[in-house]
Amino acid sequence: MPKILIVDDEAIFRKGLQSMIAAWDKDWDVVGAAKDGIEALERLEELRPDAVLTDIRMPRMDGLQLQKIAKERFPEIASVVISGYEDFAYVQQSMRHGSKDYLLKPVEREELGRVLDQLKAELLQRTPEPVSAEERNEDMLIRQHVTEHVASGLLQGSVHPEDMKLLQRIGIDFDQPYFTCLVIKLDKDSVDRERYSHADPSLFQLYIQQFVQEVLDNRASGLCFVISDTEVVALVNLADERESKIELLEIAASIRRQIRSLSNITVTIGIGTVVEGAQSIPRAYHEAGIALLYRLIVGGDKVLDYEQTAKENQFKSGIKKWSWEALEQAINEGKTDEVKSIVETVIQDLCRIAQTPEAVHQQICKLLIHYYELAEDLGITKQWLRQTDIRTLLFDICSISAIDELVEECRKLLGRLTAGIAARGRNAERDPIEQSVRYLERHYREPVTLKEAADRVFLNQAYFSSLFKQRTGTTFVERLTELRVAEAKRRIAMTDEKIAVIAEGTGFLNLRHFNRVFKNETGFTPKDYRERVKQETGKH
Repeated sequence: MPKILIVDDEAIFRKGLQSMIAAWDKDWDVVGAAKDGIEALERLEELRPDAVLTDIRMPRMDGLQLQKIAKERFPEIASVVISGYEDFAYVQQSMRHGSKDYLLKPVEREELGRVLDQLKAELLQRTPEPVSAEERNEDMLIRQHVTEHVASGLLQGSVHPEDMKLLQRIGIDFDQPYFTCLVIKLDKDSVDRERYSHADPSLFQLYIQQFVQEVLDNRASGLCFVISDTEVVALVNLADERESKIELLEIAASIRRQIRSLSNITVTIGIGTVVEGAQSIPRAYHEAGIALLYRLIVGGDKVLDYEQTAKENQFKSGIKKWSWEALEQAINEGKTDEVKSIVETVIQDLCRIAQTPEAVHQQICKLLIHYYELAEDLGITKQWLRQTDIRTLLFDICSISAIDELVEECRKLLGRLTAGIAARGRNAERDPIEQSVRYLERHYREPVTLKEAADRVFLNQAYFSSLFKQRTGTTFVERLTELRVAEAKRRIAMTDEKIAVIAEGTGFLNLRHFNRVFKNETGFTPKDYRERVKQETGKH
């Protein structure tokens, strides 16, 4: 007896179809019904029907998405779609994805009977092919394991050339020079709490992964995979650094809008910086995760770009500046007792001037995110946070409503961080000037200012300028110019980009300024420099 599952968001249609099937052929067993694609996936897992009869337009997960996921997870299940005349374009897509047939609303008894008879005949004619089925499942498993293994390795920076060849063998070829990462998270508050608690969380992640992969297939080169029950990651391969980033932001915004429109759930997307070479992918992944942390501060259902988000949410407040500088200095110097004392002053000042409790929580979260990035750089995050991850920590902080409790928790956290730094000993990476140099190396393309750099390490602008020259032998502006000109020389020599594009892409105000600075630094105009390189390398 063949089994069938009915999927439609309107109860009256579900019951009507069930009655029509029973009246047409008693052999058909309607084993269940579902009101949308997500519920249908649960039923498919539980009931394993021979066929599924699904509407196309449904909330949360439509029939097309259901069909794609079902085809991957349950390839033996036949599907038939139902649509209105205005949805025929969707029907065509569905047929391309393997739908056996389609029915137009309102469903006519004879048409339904024709489809049921045809399906029944095909099901009865099926001959068991245990070997080929096993081989097919094995191929799918191998592909899945290879993808997950290599993708995980890329995020961690532990991929070998042989692993990349494995990806090529299964049709994934990262042949462009630039990469970035998107981390996509379901906003749980966009899903009914009872519904989420009763569903398999992996179904939501799988839906997001399938949706993002389809968008990437159409608009970019990339691989999307589920990394945990709460996190989906997209690794995107890009041909151009600047222009591709603009397009990537548009793609991410489109993903967010379409998921909300089609499934009535929302996601927040963190985007890392565009990096060159597969070896830099871990940095892009880490930055995408940092960007996503700001969801707690700015809210969900957003695209959060690391560079822009970090810049807009630098830790600033109306607190006396000496308080933050004193705290930063005490932490840098490993003075645990002094840190605990300053923390009390800082938080009491913050609570006194903040207009709302949310403002207090936001400022403290920004501070903790700032120190989380530094702890990651030092490799002492586990020692600092112990068994807690940064996301849980931030949520816990936002649940505290008493000043004394907030002071005590921050004393404990920043005291432990300071102790970890002290135990690690003097470290160049924690030095404010080394930290500033690393910041310049990542952001020299942007309009970075001396004041901005000084603020990031909580130092007075004049003192920072003097200390920078003393420690590096060059002024801040000289170092920034050196980085910009070095990148400009590389792009002039290695690409055919227009000089004006290179000037803009390396942080210069305008072409005239670029030409003047470049000649001062190299002795050549940009055009003459390109010609000289061509002559030296034999390119004519």
